[in-house]
Amino acid sequence: MYLACAIVAGELSLIGHRKTRRDELASQSGVPLENIKFVSFILSGTMAAALFAVVANAADAGPGVLPAVSAVNGKIELGAGWANIDDLSSDALLRGGASLSFPLGDMFGIQADLAAVNIFSDTMVGGNLHFFARDPNSYLLGVVGGAGFSNDANVYYVGPEAELYLGNFSVEAWGGYMNIDFDNSSSENKGFAQVDLGLYATDDFRLTFGGSSIAGFESAHAGFEWQVNQVGLPISLTADAEFGEDSYTALSAGLKIYFGGEDKSLIRRHREDDPRNRSLDIFSGLGNAVQDNATSPLCPDGEVWNGEFCVWIDG
Repeated sequence: MYLACAIVAGELSLIGHRKTRRDELASQSGVPLENIKFVSFILSGTMAAALFAVVANAADAGPGVLPAVSAVNGKIELGAGWANIDDLSSDALLRGGASLSFPLGDMFGIQADLAAVNIFSDTMVGGNLHFFARDPNSYLLGVVGGAGFSNDANVYYVGPEAELYLGNFSVEAWGGYMNIDFDNSSSENKGFAQVDLGLYATDDFRLTFGGSSIAGFESAHAGFEWQVNQVGLPISLTADAEFGEDSYTALSAGLKIYFGGEDKSLIRRHREDDPRNRSLDIFSGLGNAVQDNATSPLCPDGEVWNGEFCVWIDG
């Protein structure tokens, strides 16, 4: 463990020495420096994760302690509904995602998410990668980084996630930094945060209440997930209602199909197997922020939107 940490520290120290060369390459290639910084951060994080994985594979969590991920497992999520926001016609809301989780020894896990969300006639597709440490009896602590792409905007995001398990309650939070490249050629750096409280009324029925701020768009939601054991397959039914600024309203319902690992209750799946698909959270919330920008787009410094295009400010 100490050797791995030392190597990671050495790698991070080299980033500073690479900065001058990276800036030079950015100016020569025409690629935005923010994107190069993001890719550099993800690559460095990936190297660190790989080093920790080597240590984790040799680690023994000890008797009586559950591993961070019980076994290779995953899920498929499908949902549909309706959404409405000021200045735009109401529209169908469609979303789908897939996740695959792997154990890295007993202490760590990794998960890959893919997602597609269609809202207000624009579709965003992409995915992200989780790297986390977890004790299924008490907590999860990790980092998530990913990207999404649509006709209106591309987004790159990274940030920490944490979960706290308190009996039949779960507190889940994540947040961080995102860079949004809008189709009108403007770019903006934003923050995002999401907090959810989960209450397991039974081991197979969860109620969720939460709020989020994604690229400045704030909303709150409530929903449920019910694992149906009578069908002989690990399937759960979901529903969610979300309300936000600009009179935003979204109602949706769907299902999740779990696979891999042993049969277990919903609360155990959430804490022993795959974390939630964060791409779906980001893409749904970001769609609203992008539509705000579409009706009143961002302009370069010194310019304003006149209803049709960006113009210089006199004086």
